[in-house]
Amino acid sequence: MRTRPQTHRGTFVRLVVLLALGVLAMLTLGLTASADPWGTNTTDTGAHPDSDPHTYCYSSSVGSDAQPNMSDAEWDAMDPTAVNVDYNSTCDLSGSTETDVVWREDDLAGSKMGETYCEDFDTHCDQFYATLDLPRIAVGSEDEIDETIVACHELGHTGGLTHGGTSTDCMADRGETPPTALQYRRYGNHHKDHFTDWFN
Repeated sequence: MRTRPQTHRGTFVRLVVLLALGVLAMLTLGLTASADPWGTNTTDTGAHPDSDPHTYCYSSSVGSDAQPNMSDAEWDAMDPTAVNVDYNSTCDLSGSTETDVVWREDDLAGSKMGETYCEDFDTHCDQFYATLDLPRIAVGSEDEIDETIVACHELGHTGGLTHGGTSTDCMADRGETPPTALQYRRYGNHHKDHFTDWFN
């Protein structure tokens, strides 16, 4: 019995396999490198911030018990990225030197534990109000960790971050009982890259 030589068929199959692998690699690279969209000044999902440094202060509503957790978010989560963090002992609420992030405590509507909105938007957000609802956050046994996670999350919005892109850092929406691992009090590489692109 005679059979046809397999030379051309084998070459064709190898080309199809290589092409498929190439397309898969391009799709994978595209997914990992894709950027989250910028938020807007009408939502709490990350309006485009103004330039480095990123300054912060505490409003009179913030008690001494909450300040360390807000400070942990600023210095331990944001400062090790591409963002230079500066603390302002008094809040500058107007003019060209206004403080970028005004931390506040308040009773938020619904089930919100934290909320961030742009108080002064031109082409970028010049000043954000980041608010924590401490009684709502303090529902478990790890109140300090939970406060830092929520503060890190809200601070991320002031740096232009949205909820997209990753579920392994503090920008994940974790609900009433967030995990206690350190990575959820920090920004992952995906979000650090956003800070690097914007603040450098």
